[in-house]
Amino acid sequence: MRWLATAVVTVTAQPAIAQQFAGCTKAERGVIEASLERSERLALTAATAIGPTPVYTRWFGKYSPSTGEVVRRNLKSVVAAIRTGQVKTECVNTGYGMCDADTYAFVDPDNAYEVKLCPRFFVMDTMKDLNDASAAEGNGTRAGTIIHEITHFTIVAGTDDICYSREVCTDMAVEVPQDALMNADSYQYFVEDVTYFGVKGE
Repeated sequence: MRWLATAVVTVTAQPAIAQQFAGCTKAERGVIEASLERSERLALTAATAIGPTPVYTRWFGKYSPSTGEVVRRNLKSVVAAIRTGQVKTECVNTGYGMCDADTYAFVDPDNAYEVKLCPRFFVMDTMKDLNDASAAEGNGTRAGTIIHEITHFTIVAGTDDICYSREVCTDMAVEVPQDALMNADSYQYFVEDVTYFGVKGE
């Protein structure tokens, strides 16, 4: 039986405020705006779906009200960050800073709301592109990546990159659940799974 969230989440859905761009083409700005809007909606949806479900356990370990509240608070902080209208995205070329051939995006955690987007970000899946196989095994989505990066900011959630990849992060949730609460990929995968799969079949 599906567990129904009963916690009240005070952040309600509303259009994301216009953000800031640097070095981005008109087409890239359109992609970013759509990704930010989707990120806000997904983070809010996920914040209302926190509880003793298999999806929660997969990414954060055994549910408890206290750990669930940490995850909920951090997701609400992501929503609030997007709604400030102060998210500044910079489109950067491969070879600039940390933007190598394997990087989608990066941030300086102490430089609030500035997200550097690499060329690979713009060829990632959207939530609409996903199928069950790519959702379960892929590297994530544009919206999920935005959420991942925003959780890194110290004033949002202060997450780290303790693990990457679904397989490794699933193992960490079982073995070291306290680390999962501070891991950016864990939030990304939780949001993508709970919103895409809708905990169907579980």
